Amino acid sequence: MNATARNSPDRLAAALTLEAKKWSLDDLLYYPHNACRIDIPAESDGAYVIEAEVKWSALTIDSMREPKYAKSWRQVNDQVFVEQEPGQPIVTLLVACGIPGAASEQEAELPLQMAIMDPGLGVEQRQSLLSTFARTLVDELACTGDPVVPAQLLR
Repeated sequence: MNATARNSPDRLAAALTLEAKKWSLDDLLYYPHNACRIDIPAESDGAYVIEAEVKWSALTIDSMREPKYAKSWRQVNDQVFVEQEPGQPIVTLLVACGIPGAASEQEAELPLQMAIMDPGLGVEQRQSLLSTFARTLVDELACTGDPVVPAQLLR
């Protein structure tokens, strides 16, 4: 197994905080930050690859009420939404996270979007990794509004 930490939680938090403070309502393009990559040798040639990434989302908390998003995103609580498309090796999480010093609209208009991508983990393992990743970042960012990311994201 080969694990590569692309960015530590404190480095991710510093980059995300800087981006949030520079954000304005007109900004619509956000680049993902890779947190880590784990290569697990497969029985045949190749490997399973597990990746974790985070970015500020072009989706908003209010957009989760729109029918096109409501059918694939599930509300976990007032501040957390999760998307697991059947048959796809990815779970995505949206978390309302206000950054002190950012524009007042930032918490609702610019939520965190985190994802765990892999071809070989079960749903429970994937959601456990994503939940841990999200809680770590939310703590590191000291999000206003104190979003609660539960251990169980999907039911």
